[in-house]
Amino acid sequence: YTFAGQYQQEPSPRGGGFFKPGNIELVPALPEGIKWVRGWDMAATANGGDWTCGAKLGIKDDVIYIADVRRVQGSPDEVERLIVNTAKMDNCLQSIPQDPGAAGKTVVSYLSKKLHGLAFKFSLESGDKATRAEPLASQINIGNARMLKADWNDSFVHELASFPNGAHDDQVDAASRAYGELMGYKSSFVTRRLF
Repeated sequence: YTFAGQYQQEPSPRGGGFFKPGNIELVPALPEGIKWVRGWDMAATANGGDWTCGAKLGIKDDVIYIADVRRVQGSPDEVERLIVNTAKMDNCLQSIPQDPGAAGKTVVSYLSKKLHGLAFKFSLESGDKATRAEPLASQINIGNARMLKADWNDSFVHELASFPNGAHDDQVDAASRAYGELMGYKSSFVTRRLF
């Protein structure tokens, strides 16, 4: 990374850095019987800044499937609509990060009411982004991931290729959260379940 960034002015090496997205197999359809989770990464800045992203990942026969990525650079109201509408369509667990402190508790209380009747989980993040992304990167890098062919693929692959030095890492954060939830990485997440 140092050589690529300092001498070539390319923080992400050409052959792939942290993630090797070229190892993801694109598939035209998904098999039946996949266990799904959608992980979220939150932001609330309209028309700029970070994105709120939700990545839907699943696992079947030890293969990781990346089915969908939703994202918006929106106001708090737009973010709420995206999360609630997506959760209603998904019919799977929604794993949502909780900010520490009173503001985070307020958001949890508010969103919990909006997600009434749906499966969801709020949890604090622990560790840095790269540490949380390592388990997913390991599976992608050995070719153990399939991705449904869709219009969001290019943006997702670009973000994987530039992680952790790219302009945005929101899709990676969301996908890492979903994978961590699927695998039950209790060391990565302090959990608090609200239903």
